Amino acid sequence: MGSFNSIIVSERNQRPSFEGKTILRAYFMRDGQYVPLDNTQVSSVMLFKKVANTSPSSILDSSTGLVSETAASEAVWRWTLSGWEGWVEPYTWAPPNFLSESEYTPVVDTASTSSIFQTGAGKLAVILDGSIDGSCLLRDSGNNYNGVEGRQLVGAASALSGEPAATYIDVWTVKLCAGCEWQTFINDTQFFQNNAVILTEPLLFSTREVLYNKRIEVGSIEKLKIGTEITIENKNIDPSIKNILNDGLITDGVVQITRHNDVNKSQPAWTTIKTFLQTTGLVEITGDNTFLYTFETTNESPGTYSVQVRYNVLDETRLSPLMYFTVV
Repeated sequence: MGSFNSIIVSERNQRPSFEGKTILRAYFMRDGQYVPLDNTQVSSVMLFKKVANTSPSSILDSSTGLVSETAASEAVWRWTLSGWEGWVEPYTWAPPNFLSESEYTPVVDTASTSSIFQTGAGKLAVILDGSIDGSCLLRDSGNNYNGVEGRQLVGAASALSGEPAATYIDVWTVKLCAGCEWQTFINDTQFFQNNAVILTEPLLFSTREVLYNKRIEVGSIEKLKIGTEITIENKNIDPSIKNILNDGLITDGVVQITRHNDVNKSQPAWTTIKTFLQTTGLVEITGDNTFLYTFETTNESPGTYSVQVRYNVLDETRLSPLMYFTVV
């Protein structure tokens, strides 16, 4: 599991179901770099059942390569920038824009249930909430779903609670540069019904953390990678259930970075340069329970450093030992 604005969500690779909240992330890259996207370069995100759309031609208009009006009206779920519903001629309202993570509030009829979030340069996300009937409904001549004004998209929001386990596709319509043409990117997302388990005894588990970075060049910006291994210790739990539990026990994480003084005895033995509070919301968790934190060493001096990760597993808070690395 993961968290978004301190709210528990499932990542797409963590066996999500429609009964919960699933975050669908998209990272746009070109030439080895993230592509910064502004609000004029992102149009919409739509979700379709893959069984009914086994080829792109069933969704995309053959002449434009973009989502057709017919397909858009039949999408299972839709997201767009916050503000299209009010941005009509003579455009007296502020233009539509992304929402930030801090603006996510999973309540029906709020913009965040059908909006696109920007989590960093070239990093976008939407939240699929099967318990809320809140898919976006675009209307009026100023709305936009394929980079074209004047198109009208009409359709009722889709309540997803109770949808069967199946594979879906999420279609992102963006421009990768200000002068580029609109284009679509398609990803697979699978939802499950068997990701809930029942236990007949308290869950026993142990955790082990390991820092993969051992040496970082001063002046570099590098992701600290902390792998976390969870071992289910109950002997009576079936291995298949253990696999499900391993994928979704960790819900969030923060790190603390300390610089250690090995030379100057007149100075403090250590200095905390990033606290747990300062890294809140900045730590990513991959599907295999690896924590990622971007550490900038531009203003740091060579020497010995340590990182410590704190995270929640069920009703417990785990704190790793200090894991040391060197900035050279």
